[in-house]
Amino acid sequence: MKKVTETDLPGVGIRFDLQTDAGRCVGVVAHQTGRRDLVVYDERDIDRACESVQLTEDEGHTLGELLGGSPVLEHLDDAVHRLEDLVISWVTIASGSAVAGLTLAEATLRTRTGAGVVALVTEAGAIPIPAGTERLEAGDTAVVVGVPSAVKAATRLLRRPAD
Repeated sequence: MKKVTETDLPGVGIRFDLQTDAGRCVGVVAHQTGRRDLVVYDERDIDRACESVQLTEDEGHTLGELLGGSPVLEHLDDAVHRLEDLVISWVTIASGSAVAGLTLAEATLRTRTGAGVVALVTEAGAIPIPAGTERLEAGDTAVVVGVPSAVKAATRLLRRPAD
């Protein structure tokens, strides 16, 4: 094996690329959701995927076992477990969201979902570590952090139409 590289994909997961002794490049994108994408890159342009196969988490583990479960695959599992502990997602607040126009304190996002907003990106600029008085406005982007289930719940809330 020539080279394995690991690239963090914020909000998505981790991409692992393997360059074989024969010069081919294949990759795996380990999504925070557990999904895996197996990618075969073009021989003439390694930035272009010529084939991609989506695998569930179980299918990815099975394929890894079939390929021999090498230490590289064990490293992949360790990296994904680290991601399963903490997810960061950029969520655009929907215009009809139930929380649009509310302050962070009024939205009680952390209490309702278990996820926190660590930054807001507005037309005026970024607000790192926003106070509870900051408003969640439609079109703004909330940087949400938490365990996967909490981030999914917060995403639904930020995008869900008001009742």
